[in-house]
Formats: sequence, structure tokens, C-alpha cells
Amino acid sequence: MAENHKEKVLFVCLGNICRSPLAEVVVRGVAAQRGLNRYHFESAGTGDWHVGGPADPRSAAKAKEKGLDLSRHRAQQVTARNCQQWDWMIAMDSDNRANLLRLGVPESRILMMRQFEVETGHAPDVPDPYYGGPDGFEDAYLMLVANAEKLLNHLESFK
Repeated sequence: MAENHKEKVLFVCLGNICRSPLAEVVVRGVAAQRGLNRYHFESAGTGDWHVGGPADPRSAAKAKEKGLDLSRHRAQQVTARNCQQWDWMIAMDSDNRANLLRLGVPESRILMMRQFEVETGHAPDVPDPYYGGPDGFEDAYLMLVANAEKLLNHLESFK
């Protein structure tokens, strides 16, 4: 399938160096295992502090440990100007969901990474591991893996 005809999915966190790039490669890997090639995955941050920079070394190390590659990642920012480029935006937490809404992204195009994990209607956040130790990156990775299939199942329900 031509890249420009694929459904575009953007994973969103604050700086695009920890959670969202890891989510991007985790979900891309699960999609590849399932033979789902109709998606184009990217990640971005709602903040601009790290634009053009690599993934956080701890996130890159966690990805590498799990057989995933973040070596080519360069942080980008989602803005009011470019937010219409993607079909779906997957927020890592409620703050970034609120930021996307402020940018004008329709609520119908925003999903929470962990929204399919619970039946309560309130999606828990993927906590930002940036200011913590290595356990936070492992925890984030495990949350992303636990929810990748559920997210893809939801996206596939719109086929």
C-alpha cells in the first residue's frame, strides 16, 4: 500500500522523546506482526523543547533492549497548523489530550493509549518517566505493550 494512502496515526506526549516514540515503535511492531500494513505511524510532542533531537537515551535503551529501534527518531511538535495531517491522535495522558483539543483536534479523532484497558470510561495515563529512574521506562513500555493490540483492534473496527 502506498505510504500516502495509509491511515495516519500520531502518538502524542509532551516532548516526543520518551513515551510517544516508544509507543510508535511498539505499536508499529505489533501491527507488523499482525500483517497490518494500512497504517503510517509517527509520534510528536505538544511542546517544542526537543524538536529535532533524538529520543531520550533511556527510552532508546529500553527500545533496543526489547528489539526495537529508536535510533532514527527525531522529535517533532504537533501544532494547530499541522494537526490535520493525521487521521488519529493517540494521547499518552489527559494533559496532552487537553492540549490536542486546544489545538483544534476534534475529540472524535483523539484516543487515549490506555482507554481500552479499563471499562470505567476513564482512561489512565501512561505516566511520564522523564524525571524518574529506569523503572519508569520499563513500566511505560509494559503499559504500551499491554495496550497495543487493543488499540489496533479498535482502529481495525473502522475498516
